[in-house]
Amino acid sequence: MPEVEGLGERLEKLEGVVEATIRVLPPLVQDLSRRIDTLRQEVKADISTAFNKAMLVFTAIGVVLALLTLLR
Repeated sequence: MPEVEGLGERLEKLEGVVEATIRVLPPLVQDLSRRIDTLRQEVKADISTAFNKAMLVFTAIGVVLALLTLLR
């Protein structure tokens, strides 16, 4: 039964690949998680900056409209 013997060897190789993957995967997942957290913080800061600029523009428009109303 050479097929059964070959199957056993293939199973051992597959087990080795699975064990190697189990060893390598956790640090990769942690690194990816760190990168996602960093990106999230950067995006959050960019959104905050854009929101602040928009509020300044709306405030300026409000001031201009108030002045135009007074000068009318």
